Amino acid sequence: MRLAEITAKHTKRNKIELLKEQRSYHDALEKLQHYAEQGYGSIAPEDMSYFLKCFGLFDRAATPERFMLRVRIPGGALNAMQAKVIGKVARDYGNDYIDLTTRMQVQLRYLRIEDIPALLGELEEVGITTYQTGVDNFRNILSDPLDGHAHDNIIDTYPIIEKMQSLFLKNDAWIAALPRKFNAAISGSHTNRCNLFAHDCCFALAEKGGEYGFNVYLGGKVGVLAEAANVFVTADEVPQFFRALMQVFRDFGFRDSRNKNRLYFLIREADMATVVQEIESVAGRSFKTAGESLVSLPRTDEASGRIHLKDGSYALQMVVPSGLFSGSAMIEAAHVAEELGNAELRISTTQNLYLLGVRQENIAAALTRKPFERFSNLSTPYFNHMVACAGSEHCPFGVIPNKPDAIEMAQYLSEAVPLEAGEKVRMHWSGCVKGCGVHEIADIGFEGCKAKVNGETVYGVHILLGGKSTLLNKNGYSVMRSVPLDKARYYVEQLMLGYKACKKTGESFEQFESRVFSRFSHAAIEFIMRWNAEIAPQLPEGAHLGFDPLQHADAME
Repeated sequence: MRLAEITAKHTKRNKIELLKEQRSYHDALEKLQHYAEQGYGSIAPEDMSYFLKCFGLFDRAATPERFMLRVRIPGGALNAMQAKVIGKVARDYGNDYIDLTTRMQVQLRYLRIEDIPALLGELEEVGITTYQTGVDNFRNILSDPLDGHAHDNIIDTYPIIEKMQSLFLKNDAWIAALPRKFNAAISGSHTNRCNLFAHDCCFALAEKGGEYGFNVYLGGKVGVLAEAANVFVTADEVPQFFRALMQVFRDFGFRDSRNKNRLYFLIREADMATVVQEIESVAGRSFKTAGESLVSLPRTDEASGRIHLKDGSYALQMVVPSGLFSGSAMIEAAHVAEELGNAELRISTTQNLYLLGVRQENIAAALTRKPFERFSNLSTPYFNHMVACAGSEHCPFGVIPNKPDAIEMAQYLSEAVPLEAGEKVRMHWSGCVKGCGVHEIADIGFEGCKAKVNGETVYGVHILLGGKSTLLNKNGYSVMRSVPLDKARYYVEQLMLGYKACKKTGESFEQFESRVFSRFSHAAIEFIMRWNAEIAPQLPEGAHLGFDPLQHADAME
């Protein structure tokens, strides 16, 4: 069945589509100066609820009459001047607040509508835009934060990203034209450092017939990994394929239910081969079938925070707990970059910041400068790979505070089960079921929920284990549901005690989980965690299970 026949079954239009048919995003953009002059109360409801979001401007009930602004940063790459301007506008207009996000962007908060035109103007002057960072648009395109520099990087993808986004960015025909948001990623590295397979579309390093290029995966979203499309494209073919794909999604994507109109649902109803056939029809050509995937290496971010790059320089990592940064810190980072010969800054999907191109002789001096003094990765490995989305303080969907909960958990574990340099665990926190903290691919994932304690509703989390970030991402499995938040640390402590007791030399928690926990049912893991955390401490000394499989896995081999 052709896509046109399938789409014809979805004739109903949801309320957002009806709104888009009656009004243009241009109206909101043209009225922005008027809104700034007349104040918050002058903003039309439809602009507040939808059209201003096309330009990354979100009203937030938690901060009345203040806005969040999402800033587009392709591949997470900033030069020193851009970083300085982002820091300046955050400091001058937004309480000095910056979030580093899992989409390699920044979010500014506490902004007044009166300041938005001037703020946007300052960003645009240095080549930064907020266009199409919200609602039904193609979003920021992700890549390896070490793209073009890492030893395992084969294809520099930043020039490709620029071509991809030039097709749609600030293009009137494409603003708010899609049925739903569209996330994309591309990586030319052997290591998956950008959650490649969690996107509507991703291009993953591959080889075919002696030529490097990319295998294509389509249909990823929260809770669903992208599926192989059996397509191989070269670097030159990526923009052509991407444009045809976007046109197919625009023309045939469903526009009835807002909950079922991502690309995933079109693929599920039509099948992958049919969608690819339509893409080739729009492109006016066929593409090669998939080659050999080269995304095969585990993440190897160095524990010292110094990553040796292929030109002999280093990337220095700033660990930013939960992505809570500041305008002042961004300005300081920009100054360090300038002093080191205009080193490049990169934001990672783990909400950290890298300074690329630092020569070995400059490392010691750089690490004594702000913001490295504050955002050092040497304090504890629990923070190095921690991710947390906005949570209830700043997001209307958040169930738990989230960012402070993630920090509190890492601080507790740092004291209860300290890790040595080189020991690694990835903990990701999502404040609700929407999963913006990508908790499902973490070693230990947390999803915010409500829990019951003595009949009273309290903050809680669902705890997941076993997410993978190496070859194809793999979603974790649930081991505990609706755990009161103040108890969760004690259960996770048991997992970390097991890791400490029987990990092999150089083994990450991800590798440990694959080797050890695969031997137990999920129910058995939960029972052991609960017994050790709740029952064993109350028993008389010497009264215990006699054998703790989480801490004696080596004895089972």
